[in-house]
Amino acid sequence: MEKSRILMVSPLPELTRLARQISRELDLEMEIVEAFLDRGVELGKQFAQSGADAIISRGPTGALLKKALSIPVTLIQITNFDIIKALSRAKQIGSKIAYFDYIKRRDVYDFEGIAKILSLENLRLFFYHSEKELRKQIKRAYDEGIEVIVASGICVIRMAQEQGMEAVMVFSSREAVVDAIKWAKDIVAIRKKDREKAEFLKTIIDHSYSGVIAVNKENVVTHFNPMAEEVFKVSGAEIVGKKVEDIPLSLIRDFFQNPETIQSEVQEIGGGQIIFNHIPIHMDREPLGTVITFQSVHKLQSMEAAIRKKLYGNGLAPRYALSDIIGSSKEIKRALDRAQKLAKTGSPVLITGESGTGKELFAHGIHAESSRREGPFVAINCANIPGELLENELFGHEGDDLADTEKGGKAGLFELAHGGTIFLDEISALPLSLQSCLLWVLREKAVRRRGGERIIPVNVRVIAATNRFLPDEVKNGKFNEDLLFQLNALTLNIPPLKSRKSDIPLLVEHFSRKHRGSKEHADQFPDSVMRFLSEYDWPGNVRELENFMEKYVILSEGNKDDFRLMEELIDELYRSKEDAQGLKTDEKRYITVNIGTLEYMQDQIIKKLYQQNNMHKKDLASCLGISRTTLWKKLKALEPELENPL
Repeated sequence: MEKSRILMVSPLPELTRLARQISRELDLEMEIVEAFLDRGVELGKQFAQSGADAIISRGPTGALLKKALSIPVTLIQITNFDIIKALSRAKQIGSKIAYFDYIKRRDVYDFEGIAKILSLENLRLFFYHSEKELRKQIKRAYDEGIEVIVASGICVIRMAQEQGMEAVMVFSSREAVVDAIKWAKDIVAIRKKDREKAEFLKTIIDHSYSGVIAVNKENVVTHFNPMAEEVFKVSGAEIVGKKVEDIPLSLIRDFFQNPETIQSEVQEIGGGQIIFNHIPIHMDREPLGTVITFQSVHKLQSMEAAIRKKLYGNGLAPRYALSDIIGSSKEIKRALDRAQKLAKTGSPVLITGESGTGKELFAHGIHAESSRREGPFVAINCANIPGELLENELFGHEGDDLADTEKGGKAGLFELAHGGTIFLDEISALPLSLQSCLLWVLREKAVRRRGGERIIPVNVRVIAATNRFLPDEVKNGKFNEDLLFQLNALTLNIPPLKSRKSDIPLLVEHFSRKHRGSKEHADQFPDSVMRFLSEYDWPGNVRELENFMEKYVILSEGNKDDFRLMEELIDELYRSKEDAQGLKTDEKRYITVNIGTLEYMQDQIIKKLYQQNNMHKKDLASCLGISRTTLWKKLKALEPELENPL
C-alpha cells in the first residue's frame, strides 16, 4: 500500500529542529523543508505536483500556502498564551510595543484581554494583506516611535530589524506542532477514505435501478434504460436515436428543452410519485449533453437509508460509550446516571462544564445509549471553523455557491446526521446569524442549503456543549435567548476534576495503560506521587491529566529513573501553577456583577466567589460575613447554576 506523504514548510530554524525531534518521537516519516513566503509557496507547489498529500506550516507562510494550494494545508496554531509570552519578553526590552499579523487573523486573538493581563495600555496592532503593505506598516511603526515589534512571521522580524527596531518572535508550542501533525495525518486518512467512498458510490450508481435518459450535444437520445421503459411504458427502440423534439413523451421533451438545471422535480406518473433530476454534462467546460435520472420516491427513501448506513456507518459512529468514562466518585456517578436518563429521550441536550472535562465523551455515550445508536453520530467544534464556512458545513450549499466546491452542491452535517445525532461543541462560538438558522432547524426539523430553495426534512437529535454560562451570554447579546430555551430543556453538567479528586488514581492508571499501549501493564506510583497529583487543581481537567501522563510515558524509559522523572514533571506542574497564579493575583481581587435586585446581586457574588476561588466553605462564609448554615442554603438554591454543585 502506498504511504502518504506529509510535508512541513518551516519558516523558522527553531521550528525545523522541533519538528524533526517530534517526527522522530512519533516515528513519522515527514519531509521538512525550511523556507518562507514566496519561496515556501514555490516549494509547496513542487511537492503538491509530485504527489504530496498534505502540507504543514505556520504564520504568513502557512496562510499563503493555504491560499495557493489545492491539497490540504494544516496551520500550526498560535495561542493567546504564545502571544502573551512573546509580549512579556518584548516588555522587558522596551515600552512602545507593536504586534504585527496577517489580516485574516485579526479577530482570532483576544488582544484586549492580553493587553490588560500585561498592563500594555499602548499596545499597537498592525495588520497587513501583502508584503508591500507590510513594508509600509513597518515604516509607519518606526515613524511612530515603536521600539519593539512582536510577530509570528520571520519576514516581519527581519524587516523590523532592518529598520533598526528590536523584534521578538512568537513561537508555537510543542503541543501546537504535535496537534498540527496529528491533524495532517487525520486529514490525509479522511481524504483517502473519501476517495474510497467516492469510488464505492460510483459503483452503486452504475448498478442502480434508477431510470436514465441521456441526450448528446446534438440533442439526440442516446440511452433509454429498462427502468425508463418500465416507467413510461414505451420501448427504448422507439426513443433512442431520435431528436428530443421528436420523442412522444411531452414531459421528457419539456425537461430536455429547459435550459436550467432541474433538481428534485417530483411528478406523478402511473399513479406513483417519481422524482427527476435533469443535469447538464460538461468536460473541461465543454458541453457533452444532458442526462435525466429518475426514481420512485418510495425506492429513493429506502435507498437513501441504506447508502447512508454503508457510507458513513464507520466514519460517523460514536467512538465512546458511557461505560468508557473512568471514575467512581459520587460526582461522576451522578453525571453518568443523569446521562443514562437523558439518553432515553429524543430531546435536545445541553452539556455544560469546564474545558477538558469530557463533554464530547458524554455526547458520544448518550448517543450510543439512545434509540438512535444505529444512526450516524456527527460532531463539529463550532469554534474551529470560521462563520462563513461553518454555515456550509452545517447546512450544506447548492450549485455554484462556492467557486471551488462541487458544482452540484454539498450536503451539510445535519443531512449526514439524519436518523442519528449531531454534536455541536462550543455552541457559544456559533455566530448569531447561524444561531437563528439553528433555531429554525430545531423548530422545523428541516434544513435549507445555502444558496438553495429546497426544504429538506431531517430527523436529527441535537446535543450541544459549552464551557460558558449561556444566560450571561444572552445578557451580553452574544447568544440567542430563544435558542437557549430550545437547548436548555435537558441539561447535563460535567464536574471538573478538582471536584472529583478521588478519581485521579483511576485516571492515572487508565492513561498509563492507554499510552503504554498495554491493557495489562500500568505504571505503579507511590502514595506520595498520588498525593501530589490528587492535590493539584488540574485547571485543564481530565485533558490536562491525560497530556501529563502522555508526556510521562513518552519521556520514561521503564527503569528506576522513572520515579525521578515523575518528580520532575510534578515540580514543573506546580511551578506552572504558581506562575499562572502570579499573573492572576490582581484579577482575583475583583469580580463584576450585573445590576439587578439586591438578592440577585448577592446571588451573583456568592456564585462567582465560590467558582473562582478554591476556598473551603468555612473560609468563604467568613469572607462573606455570613454563617456556614446561611452559605449552605444559598449554595443549595444556586446549585443548578454552579459548575461544581454541592
